[in-house]
Amino acid sequence: MRNSRRKKLKLYCLTLALMAVTVMVLAGISELFLRWLYVSRAVEKLDHVEETDYTPIRFKGKYRGTLWGIPFQTNRFGFRDEEEFSTEPPAEEYRILSLGDSIGFGLGIPSKDHYTQVLEKRLNQSADNRIFRVINAGGQGYSPSGYFAYLRNEGLRLKPDLVLIEIELCNDTTDEALLNWGELDDDGYLKIIQGGRYVVSWDGKQLGTYATKGYFFEKTYLYTDLARRILNLAQRISPREPWSTRPGARVYYSLGFDRFLLDNRRLEKGDRQLFAALSGTVDLLKSNGIDCMIMIMPSRYLYQEAYDYTLFASSIYREALASAENLDLPFLDMYGTIEKNGGESLFIDFAHLTSEGNQAVGLKLYNHFSELASEQPKRAGVPRE
Repeated sequence: MRNSRRKKLKLYCLTLALMAVTVMVLAGISELFLRWLYVSRAVEKLDHVEETDYTPIRFKGKYRGTLWGIPFQTNRFGFRDEEEFSTEPPAEEYRILSLGDSIGFGLGIPSKDHYTQVLEKRLNQSADNRIFRVINAGGQGYSPSGYFAYLRNEGLRLKPDLVLIEIELCNDTTDEALLNWGELDDDGYLKIIQGGRYVVSWDGKQLGTYATKGYFFEKTYLYTDLARRILNLAQRISPREPWSTRPGARVYYSLGFDRFLLDNRRLEKGDRQLFAALSGTVDLLKSNGIDCMIMIMPSRYLYQEAYDYTLFASSIYREALASAENLDLPFLDMYGTIEKNGGESLFIDFAHLTSEGNQAVGLKLYNHFSELASEQPKRAGVPRE
């Protein structure tokens, strides 16, 4: 009797083991097939990113490739088309570190046309015995929480005199809505960020997905494909459109499949997290004797004649300006600059600026910073904590 039970138990365990192995083999085959499908269909390599200890994604150092058809390369810090430079600035150098997402990176335009290059060129043309370096540290998929984590973990070592932060609410709010703050310090500020829209896959590619805490399975093609299909199905069954009543209008940015996740609760969380990160960044910089300026960029929606979602986008923008004022954040409102120089015509898509748009923004920044920078003492006389 006992032998019979043991045989049944062994058979049961063996069956479970075979089923587990079968599932693992099928999952492995599916993963390799989806990986091949993804790579074969991709227009670009998308191997320009890496994971760090404190953020799920950033640009690799010393990389050469293309993004949106525009060639680019990075220096050892992972900054776009920047020459190599020392972390210790020369005494005569005034250093501006520019942080931002794909707008701050300059997606869709050559780096020479980007507002950081326009600003640097104009500052150096008018400088007297002073060298200005404007460093483009922007990157696709970056967000305000990431800027704080970067500065805390690495960025302060570059010893900037001023940090310029670009934000665009239709994009950044949803980025923050899907990001999670990981470990916090004793003051409640984040040390690391987790999850979000973009991860580095197990084979080093950039994946547009939905990740929570960067688990290994979230970096697979199989998980990404399943997540996209399930979320698309959920959106069809129970549509979530908190941004506009207009059919098809998407004022808040999404990858498409993640629209189901962007309910009002998450969007409100994203808004709170965004401004908490900015407030913490300003405090962090101030405690280190570094100036800060937040550049609030409008989206193209604000200049379109589609009343319902233009009105909605305008309300988002006004609320952002009010939040920045209430938190006493130093900021520049770029709405008027874009409107005066062409409005909707200065956009490639809903948020990314054309070369002409970047020219207008760069000149606005020059007019603002030229007086400020000229009044600063040379680095040798600036106290640093």
